[in-house]
Amino acid sequence: MKADVFDPRALREALGAFPTAVTVITASDPADRPVGFTANSFTSVSLDPPLLLVCLAKTARDYPAMTAAEHFAINILSEAQKDVSIKFARPLEDRFAAVDWARGPNGCPIFEQVAAWFECSMHDVIEAGDHVMMVGRVTAFESSGLNGLGYARGGYFTPGASSSAAGGEIGAVAVLERHGALLGDENLSLPSYSAGGGDPAKTLASQLERLGLSVHDWFSLLDL
Repeated sequence: MKADVFDPRALREALGAFPTAVTVITASDPADRPVGFTANSFTSVSLDPPLLLVCLAKTARDYPAMTAAEHFAINILSEAQKDVSIKFARPLEDRFAAVDWARGPNGCPIFEQVAAWFECSMHDVIEAGDHVMMVGRVTAFESSGLNGLGYARGGYFTPGASSSAAGGEIGAVAVLERHGALLGDENLSLPSYSAGGGDPAKTLASQLERLGLSVHDWFSLLDL
């Protein structure tokens, strides 16, 4: 089957089954103004030499500045930076005003509180359909030890929380309210439950509902 007969939306959804990190790629334009965009199409290419790769749509607003830059940076967002991802995925005029950042050794914007960052010199720009692949050679990097932010099937997740919950005991903490007053008893507790191989959130919600508890404000994945 030829690729041009695929339903683009169905193909995008299928590709979204692969969990990825969430990054913001940054550089400086010819006037030394910061530019950047959210991307999850990022991967390590080589350790010797140290090469990284990120894909950029040819329709992106910052396409000319990014592909002409001598250096660019990859900011791997931490689990607390969903808002940063959303801002840099939208065509806002001054997205950098909403994040704390500083210049890296080669002048690229480096964000505070990221899981890790890499500053690269432009090694190659490779044509690839409606995108280009920007290959960078790492010139500086730092890892903070924070958990990274993940993305799959149109929603965000935190790998650290997911891995610690899967197959283990899930603990729950509840706030009970009746007629505007909070109820509580230090001797009362909600049960833990082994998630096994299923979805921890759905499994725990199902168990609580079987106990006659109404589950509200259960966490959901946030769409871009």
